[in-house]
Amino acid sequence: MSEWLGVVVSGGQFNAVHLSIDGTNAEVNNQFTWKLQTGNESEAYAAIYERVKDYVANNSIQNVVIKASAVGKNKPTLAHLKSAELRGVITAASVAGGAETNLVQKGSISRTFGDRKVDEYVKDDSFWRGEALEDLTKGRREAAILILSQRS
Repeated sequence: MSEWLGVVVSGGQFNAVHLSIDGTNAEVNNQFTWKLQTGNESEAYAAIYERVKDYVANNSIQNVVIKASAVGKNKPTLAHLKSAELRGVITAASVAGGAETNLVQKGSISRTFGDRKVDEYVKDDSFWRGEALEDLTKGRREAAILILSQRS
């Protein structure tokens, strides 16, 4: 059995799903949203770094998969830049916590996992029932698909 954490960052928060993977079977251990604390930005990043590092270490997470930045058609906004900063902090914290950590482009999942786009899987309740992951909230399914696309 291996422990995985999937992470999707948006602005100053992230959705995460912790799955135990045994072969082709996956079980939800935890699902959560963590937000940066308000106030001093540097202290907020330091706090989330420690929180993620501790979660990874204390839960024996072996693999962390983080949704990578993507280039959009529009100019990047401040929210995009803040997301990139937070993604970097989570990446460093995951490595410090002892996990193999990978950033995965959403577009690459659509090309390498199944025959549909990620958003189609996210919306498909029957897919999640078939994976025995129907308890995941819809807002965290994208974090789980990151894991499912990378498991061996």
